[in-house]
Amino acid sequence: MSHLKFLCAFLAVLLLGFTFLNAGEPVKAKWNMRDHIACADVSVFVHRGAGDLAPENALPSLLFTWGLKGCYGTPEVDIRTTKDGILAMFHDGNFRRILPNAPEEIRNKRLEDLTWEEARQLDIGVFRGNEFKGQKIVSLAEICQALRDDPHRKVLIDVKNVDFDQLSRETEGLHRQVIMATGNYNDLAAWKQAAPDAEGFFWMGLGAGEEVVGPIIEQLKKDKFANVNRMQIHVHFNEDGTTRPSEEFLAETLDYIHENYPDIEVQLMPWDLHAAETVEHYKRLADLGAAGFGTDRPDICFEAMKQYYAEAGK
Repeated sequence: MSHLKFLCAFLAVLLLGFTFLNAGEPVKAKWNMRDHIACADVSVFVHRGAGDLAPENALPSLLFTWGLKGCYGTPEVDIRTTKDGILAMFHDGNFRRILPNAPEEIRNKRLEDLTWEEARQLDIGVFRGNEFKGQKIVSLAEICQALRDDPHRKVLIDVKNVDFDQLSRETEGLHRQVIMATGNYNDLAAWKQAAPDAEGFFWMGLGAGEEVVGPIIEQLKKDKFANVNRMQIHVHFNEDGTTRPSEEFLAETLDYIHENYPDIEVQLMPWDLHAAETVEHYKRLADLGAAGFGTDRPDICFEAMKQYYAEAGK
């Protein structure tokens, strides 16, 4: 073997050794929720009401999340407008997933194609199991009443097809309990104009890497995070244990926001894991500087925070 080949081989082995030595050093942000937020105050936004634990956008699902103990659970609901102008909660663009046994004509329809009277006849619970049979689509008016019943409750409204002025009027008197969520940055300004006292929540990523999330963050920096009260980055966990966006990117980004915009709550959400979620996923996200979480499994998230706070100082 020539001296050059030997040197190259030696350097390769040396580099590999350093890689293994550093592999056990987890990435951590400088900022940590345990130093700033009590466990009971950690925001957990629960996807579509109760995540995977109950039917989506149903009133019992919201009550379930509001009743969770340990952190501050806030249900997310999705809002669309029926054919006759009623704001109601439904996520999908049609009924195919939620009504698997319905006639094809019904499954292909959108909520926007039905009147409120027609929509409220649909059973949106049975697709999760017979124990949920009979649960119905919820109107915004019903959600507002549930908010009035307890001023400590909040709701995250992800807008799908809605007029912001109408949403503002129908939630009047409850704006401090309503958080409007969108993945469209321009929507935040429109919402703030319609409801100045309500919060704006900006989500991004859907599991994409920093090549997608990075430019969004840079634009937010240029705009000084205008109209953003809270934000959420979706994090994909790769099979090799890495994340997308990377842990380094997340820790650096969250530290920047905490240092320069301390009033903004920045959340992380393990994306599209569902039954594969573990407490370790949430602990890792907490170490990366999360001030709150989005989740499909609030039970696991709450347990993770219980353990995470108990481990402080150990």
